[in-house]
Amino acid sequence: MIDLSAGAVIEIEGLQKSFRSWFRRGETCAVRDVSLRVERGSVVAFVGPNGAGKTTTIYALLGLLRPDRGFVRLFGEAAGSIGARRRTGFQSEIFYTYGFKTAERVLAFYGELSEMSPDRIAKAVPRQLSRLGLSQTEGRKVHGFSKGMMQRLGLAQALLHDPELLILDEPTTGLDPEGRKLVADIIREEKERGVTVFLSSHILSDVERTCDHVVILRQGSVVLSESMDKLKRDSDEWEIEILTWTYAARESAGALIPEGGDGSGVRCTSADKDEVLLRLLQAGARIGAVRRRHTLEDLYMQHAGGSSSG
Repeated sequence: MIDLSAGAVIEIEGLQKSFRSWFRRGETCAVRDVSLRVERGSVVAFVGPNGAGKTTTIYALLGLLRPDRGFVRLFGEAAGSIGARRRTGFQSEIFYTYGFKTAERVLAFYGELSEMSPDRIAKAVPRQLSRLGLSQTEGRKVHGFSKGMMQRLGLAQALLHDPELLILDEPTTGLDPEGRKLVADIIREEKERGVTVFLSSHILSDVERTCDHVVILRQGSVVLSESMDKLKRDSDEWEIEILTWTYAARESAGALIPEGGDGSGVRCTSADKDEVLLRLLQAGARIGAVRRRHTLEDLYMQHAGGSSSG
């Protein structure tokens, strides 16, 4: 089990990064004054439109890009330091590797790069292949893998050396629902082990299921940073769609029918939802969708909807 003593695993303060654009004859600011702190053992989602600056920030975390201003630290060390890299696992959005190797040889190669001992590699490789549902690929060359299989292999690579920090850039790209569930389960397992997870994703339903905290980025700046618990508490209202009303159902719903609405539904709190549904069904109403109001998707569209030029 990883030590969960007080302290941040990721610290970003005033990060700014620009790139020169030869077409526009000037600079494009990809990240503007980003500051955030990720505590040990948490699972943090980093979301935003394409071009919002997510990958630029991740590359700064990995030490692959040097900030123009501000600082980035992992485990109290400068991003990109040998000490920080040894404790970090990274999966890129699109995982590329040597197509002429088998999955076993690919992982063994990355284990050697991570300075794992031969005995440790021999134990870790089959374990991670099994976790990611790739045990049946034994002996197959990677160039014949599907996109989903390559994504699973990329995650196996990130997990191989038992890192304390996982940085995942769109880990479910190209995965079917079964693969997405598998990734969510693995993230939960790693969290239970004490691993800190920093996750970039466009699939907001996955974020709601797996993350403790969400950071929304737009045009290079943080526009929302909040815990999932608080977001859920603040959105403790449900909307029940009524396809067919009866007189008894309207009487039962009473004040739950919103004033000025179109009369197609009722609203209630989480605590009352089950009882309200039962009353409506018993009164002969036909129920359509039952959904939480002000979901993460609603917040996303509120803070980051529309195109981004960051």
